[in-house]
Amino acid sequence: MTALTGISGRVALVTGADEAVGRAIALAFARAGAQVAVNAGGETGAAEAVASEARSLGVKAAAVAGDVSSFEEAGEVAAQAAAQLGPVDILVNAIGIRPHSLVADMTLEEWRSVMDTNCASFFYLAKRLLPSMTERGFGRLIAVSVAQGDRALTRHASVAAARGALGELVKVTAVETGPFGVTANLIAKAITEDTSPELLTPEILKRLLRIPRPGKLDEVAFACTYLASDQAAFVTGHTLHLDGGYTI
Repeated sequence: MTALTGISGRVALVTGADEAVGRAIALAFARAGAQVAVNAGGETGAAEAVASEARSLGVKAAAVAGDVSSFEEAGEVAAQAAAQLGPVDILVNAIGIRPHSLVADMTLEEWRSVMDTNCASFFYLAKRLLPSMTERGFGRLIAVSVAQGDRALTRHASVAAARGALGELVKVTAVETGPFGVTANLIAKAITEDTSPELLTPEILKRLLRIPRPGKLDEVAFACTYLASDQAAFVTGHTLHLDGGYTI
């Protein structure tokens, strides 16, 4: 089997990388030889811990704290990553929140927070990173989201709306940037081994009975490295479902 190529020496910015899926993704890129900018909300310590793990794998890594659901802070995160490691080649936006509210009960603050965190953050970062990527003729934009956007579930209105908008944003970005050597793709994951038990509503549990097991963090991480590799240069505007059949 041919090993993935085109990642070693690249600079990868991974958001939400202080724990769980984001951490697994950041370390997978480090193992593949990429320099890794580890982003965590406002917590420098958590980001630095993962960056230290990455450095132990023999690559350069930097902790870049900042809330990428804010346009201003997203710009600062992108700038920090470039200043410490060089121009960013790969973005994996793995940040996300999952509140559970009925439409009638949802607050405006919750709605805005989910849209900003789960969808707009990708736009904020892409807007800052794309000029350099297109100028250099290479870029990989990867959004990590949820599979719930493909099925109507109660108490998931804001999450599903953000997921739907993100999918369309990724597709249009792929069309606009393809001629410049940039790809944009979305990973839609279902329940993974780190999922909090309180998120497993009866409706979701019923569907889970039809799939073999929760997803593994390393499976999500590998999918991200694949989409960033030379082998995936012809894959763009695509939604990759990592869900064990949950969606269907």
